[in-house]
Formats: sequence, structure tokens, C-alpha cells
Amino acid sequence: MKFDKYSIMGRFAPAVISILVPAIVFNYFLVNDELSRFLGELLAVKLVAGLGMTFLFYYLLAQISRTIGKELFEKRIFKDEKFMPTTNFLMYSDDTYSEQHKIRIRSLIEEDFKVVLPTKEQESINENESRMIISETMASVRKKLHGNEFLLKHNIEYGFIRNLIGGSVLGLIFSLANIALFRYLETSSVAVQISIFTAVFYAIVLLFGRFLIKVYGESYAKILFREYLG
Repeated sequence: MKFDKYSIMGRFAPAVISILVPAIVFNYFLVNDELSRFLGELLAVKLVAGLGMTFLFYYLLAQISRTIGKELFEKRIFKDEKFMPTTNFLMYSDDTYSEQHKIRIRSLIEEDFKVVLPTKEQESINENESRMIISETMASVRKKLHGNEFLLKHNIEYGFIRNLIGGSVLGLIFSLANIALFRYLETSSVAVQISIFTAVFYAIVLLFGRFLIKVYGESYAKILFREYLG
């Protein structure tokens, strides 16, 4: 298990946000006092120690959130990376950058990695193949920039948003479960109101999920190319 800035802020933080409030509501309004004290003591101990079941629980949530965010949102939006902003921006058909700027980036990539990127004519003949070649080449560019602190900051921001969107699926499910539980089985108007609030929050995140992933993805891509050109 890696413990770096990206793991903490890009993966664990979204997992905590997506489950913490629904879990607190469930624990506070339903779990009996003795078990509640035990869980509270356990949580305190594990937060200090940084080990044990609490960590493993949030690690699992982080992985699930990441998987949902990547598989259900990112891959669908960017069509398995072929429409990632880093790919789009280098396509001649895209107008984000001027053709002169694209040629500058392309020339540096070809020089650094000894590859030949598709020409404008080749792109017009077979766009799908052109996208695949550029997408595969961009993996080498990202690897070369590994360790760039400024780029890492934006990578964390993108990862945080994507994983928060994935975690919001879990948060919404847990919130709806709490609403049903505290409305029909263990009546508590306060718990229902809090759960409605969290459900609305997660629903809004999901509603704007596609927009957020695109915005942060494009921001990351622009920083990547800027840092690559130096």
C-alpha cells in the first residue's frame, strides 16, 4: 500500500467524505450505547495508530470509489482514454491549441520517444487509429513527468474529483438506506433530515460529475503540456 500525497488526498479523502456522515448518522441514531462507545474507542485508537480495521475499511472504500469513478465515469466519458484531453488537444481537428503549438508539442514527443505521430492526412483517414497512437504515447509523457510537484498537485485535484464522484454513488446509497431506516423502522426525524441533506449533496455531485471530470481533466492536460514544454 502506498502512502503518498496522491493516496491520501486523491483516494482516501474522497472515501472519507463519501461515507463519514452517513456512518456517523447510522452509529449515533441507531447503534446501542455500549457498542457506540466501543466503536468510538476503536476509531480513536486506529486513527492514532494508523493501522487496523478502520484503515482497512477506508482503504477498501477508497478502492471501490476509485473503481466506480474510473470505470463508470472516466472511461465512459473519455472512451477508454481515446478522448482524454491529453489526446484531444494533440488532434489536428481539435481547436484548443493552435496548429503551430501542436506541432511544437508533437515534435518534442517524437524526438524524446522516437515515435512518429499521425499526420493531419492520416488523422482524417483513420481518426480512431490516430487517437490510439497518441493515447499510447501520452503514457510515456506522463511517466517522464513523474515527480513534477506542480503537475502532481493537479493530478491530485483530478483524482480527488473523480474518486469523490465514484464515492458519491456509495454515499447516496448509504444516505437513502438511512432515510428508509430512520423513517420506517427506527423513527428519528433528525436522522432523516441529515440523511436527506447528504443524499442531495451526493446527488448534486453525481449530476455534475461529467462536467467536473471534463473540467478538471482539461485543466490537468494543459498543465501537463506546459510542464512538458518547460
